[in-house]
Amino acid sequence: MASASVVGGSFCRLLSTIVWCCLLGALAVSGWEHVSESGLVQALAEHEFVLVAFISQNDPRSAALEPEWLSATAAEDQEQHLISIDCVSSEAACRRFGAGTAAASIQLFRRGHPVAVYQGARRAEALLSFLARRKRPIVVDIHTPDELSALKTADETVFVAFLGPDADDSASAGAFSELAARYRDEFTFGRVADGSVVEAGGVGKTPTVVCYRTVDGETLTFSALHEPRKLDAWVQDVSRLVLGDLTGWNRQRLLDRGWPMVYLFASTATQRSELQTALRRFAQSYYDSLTCVLVDPVEFPELVEQMGLARDISFPAGAVHQLSKDRIYPYPRGRAFTSRSVQQWGLDVYQGRVKPWTPPGVTTVYEDLAPTMVATRRVSIRSFPGLKVKVAGHGEL
Repeated sequence: MASASVVGGSFCRLLSTIVWCCLLGALAVSGWEHVSESGLVQALAEHEFVLVAFISQNDPRSAALEPEWLSATAAEDQEQHLISIDCVSSEAACRRFGAGTAAASIQLFRRGHPVAVYQGARRAEALLSFLARRKRPIVVDIHTPDELSALKTADETVFVAFLGPDADDSASAGAFSELAARYRDEFTFGRVADGSVVEAGGVGKTPTVVCYRTVDGETLTFSALHEPRKLDAWVQDVSRLVLGDLTGWNRQRLLDRGWPMVYLFASTATQRSELQTALRRFAQSYYDSLTCVLVDPVEFPELVEQMGLARDISFPAGAVHQLSKDRIYPYPRGRAFTSRSVQQWGLDVYQGRVKPWTPPGVTTVYEDLAPTMVATRRVSIRSFPGLKVKVAGHGEL
């Protein structure tokens, strides 16, 4: 029979284990750790770069941001600084530093001054990439093959200009620098002038810009740097991922393509990642004729309603907006999101076997839903507030 001391010792060890597990659990689910106004002022004074999230309690965008922000802060190194402040309890501080009452606004400060508003995906990796991007020079000078290899994989999308000693290359360098300044918040830019590094990059002639889209495994080139408009258009085109996030930065230019928009809504970063994996083959197959994007419904709540999806819909969900004819086709509720299923449904839409969605209270008669026909009355997405649509006409899908 066990002695009382042994039993007592076992019980204490068990109790200690339970308490320790509870503490670990509490740490695992711990939420925001906001700074005070004085803490924010101190952080801005002490660190050159600070990324600040202005949070409002009980706000859906703030709640959705929380797990990704905590993941980013857990992963940050000693030279990165991400802090948050509660705009309910520290309203004056939020107004003082330019956030007003905007929920879940994220701003980058440099030497105490706001320099950029973050409009990218609300993912931990994207937040850290943005901060790292902003800490680099607008154009990184590359001097060795090792530096080139490192920069090529430093971001989801990297543009490197390979330049030579000619006068034309010098002019091209200026055009490239201006381009980099316009898109520095979204992409990383580098510049190579050393002949041995140009050779290591496998570039046949200079000047040439190479786009390394590492997330898709794509490498694309452009040589007409002396034509800034064409260079800008090329950057906008090749920076589009096979299946990337819809953001405040890219939304309008994706619409400007004029091709059908395939919206894939998912409420968490994990869910969007799963959709990206499941539908990559489909998106790759139709990369040149469709614009497929992942959408955070918390970031774009108006888009859910605009695409004819019910307010109580469960995610993931989807819809196609045929920009050329201004028609909207919500993806069938409950239907699986696989490349085969989405492709078959898209074919049904294209062949006229699926009727477009119309807003409640609107009656629209379609004489023929074949691909070449149009409706007798157009239901315009342009009537929705807050959305600007500029497209060139296309008849696909």
